Amino acid sequence: MTVIDDTGHVTPETEFDSDLATAVKGQLREVLDPCSCMSNHPIDIIDLGLVDDIAVDEAAREARIDILLTSQRCMYVLDITDEIRERVESLSGIETADVHQVTSGKVWTAERMSEEQQTERRERFEERIEAADITPYAEQSSES
Repeated sequence: MTVIDDTGHVTPETEFDSDLATAVKGQLREVLDPCSCMSNHPIDIIDLGLVDDIAVDEAAREARIDILLTSQRCMYVLDITDEIRERVESLSGIETADVHQVTSGKVWTAERMSEEQQTERRERFEERIEAADITPYAEQSSES
């Protein structure tokens, strides 16, 4: 069972009442988002806020991982799902890992990212704006 804080999803700070669930989370910290890797800023799926829930049935040796993708049309969903399964099923206490995509109407937003990743994302954006010598529209409007 997950002990979720007020974010409503698994964060780097989320704690579990089971060592095995904690180990599952540790494996998920190793799964990198393919799009972030292509932009040379790899982010694991926990820091990105893609993991909605982790449930472990220790007696059945099963884990269920619910993920909420940044886009319902993510073309890497199969790659992400396969890597999650492979990593979680490598744990000695897990035989089967089921990965489910959340389709309940929830929408991923940048607020799901860890605070550290939100800060790094903002800094990268500001560096690109400065390097391109662009004044954001909001700043242009306030100068008038």
